[in-house]
Amino acid sequence: MNDPRHLLILTSKTGGGHVSLAESLADLLAEDFTSSVVDPQPTWIHRHYQLVSRYALWLWSAEFQLSNTPGRASQAHKLFSRLIRSPLRALIAQEKPAAILSTYPFFSYSVQKIAPQIPLVLLYSDPRTLHQAWLTVKDAALHLAPSREVYAQALAAQVQPDKTQLIGWPTRRQFYAPDPSVAEQTWAETGFVRDRLTIFLQGGGEGSAGFARTVEQLLALTDLHGQPALQLILAAGTNQLLQRRFQGRQGCYVLPFTKTIAPWMACADLVMGKAGPNMLFESVTLGKPFLATTFIPGQEEGNLEMIRDYGLGWVALTGDEQIGLIKILLRQPEAIREKQASVETYRVWNQAGLAKVPDLVQAAISTIG
Repeated sequence: MNDPRHLLILTSKTGGGHVSLAESLADLLAEDFTSSVVDPQPTWIHRHYQLVSRYALWLWSAEFQLSNTPGRASQAHKLFSRLIRSPLRALIAQEKPAAILSTYPFFSYSVQKIAPQIPLVLLYSDPRTLHQAWLTVKDAALHLAPSREVYAQALAAQVQPDKTQLIGWPTRRQFYAPDPSVAEQTWAETGFVRDRLTIFLQGGGEGSAGFARTVEQLLALTDLHGQPALQLILAAGTNQLLQRRFQGRQGCYVLPFTKTIAPWMACADLVMGKAGPNMLFESVTLGKPFLATTFIPGQEEGNLEMIRDYGLGWVALTGDEQIGLIKILLRQPEAIREKQASVETYRVWNQAGLAKVPDLVQAAISTIG
């Protein structure tokens, strides 16, 4: 017998923020359900992603685009099902979930074949343009659309309207329910002053000379009195080169890899980095404007459109553009306040939609039961 209070959340470690999105779902549903977040794919798929994402991002983009037609997406589902059928069947038998949720499109066909009696809930992981792989299965127990644009695309593709719900983009609990005392401790740890422009800058794997040069140029900016014009929280991740180069620099706090990132972002006036959807909407949830500095072609282009259309921040894709924009913001701080207002409008809408999710999931389980 399946556990009526337990969920199996399927995700993928192959980029795109699928894991963070799955963890966000687990947090969102934690008061009503226990959850297991699992990637059932074979390890060679993870190694393939690690290689192409580091050395051949163009290939990852090409693979993304190649499967982005109804026919090819359907064929990809059938091929993928052969790869994961056995481990997925064993996982479902072990977990005995009341429902299976997925933040990765290529699990949906397999789940319906293996366990048609268990409610399937799909959370679309595209904020702007829905990949065709999500539309192969159109009759899941529940389809969750994280934006108005994706909701409209799903309905246009004839996904069952009575099972399709417009919500928002889920983020982890540390972002939507931050601890004020932790935020204060974090601010004190930086040693920064309160009245200076503070930027949370995502470095991560971007250890290129171009990125480091941009950091140097930002730290070199001064005000009319020759004092540093801004402060940087540099999220260096596991990049040892960035950590060594900027550790101890005046006006720069180097943050190594950590899962608890919300308090550091909360210290900033502006979040700056790659236009991945999770980081973008984590910034929105904290009420922070976002400056997109790079993106994955094809997969993240729609995120740039979201930033522009909803006034969530700015897009500056070269070092010169970024420095030029920061200089403008230093001269015109009201520009940041204007963006904060539009970010707040989106944040309120987003959180209102997410509040519906526990009841929607429970209803999907009850309907099947």
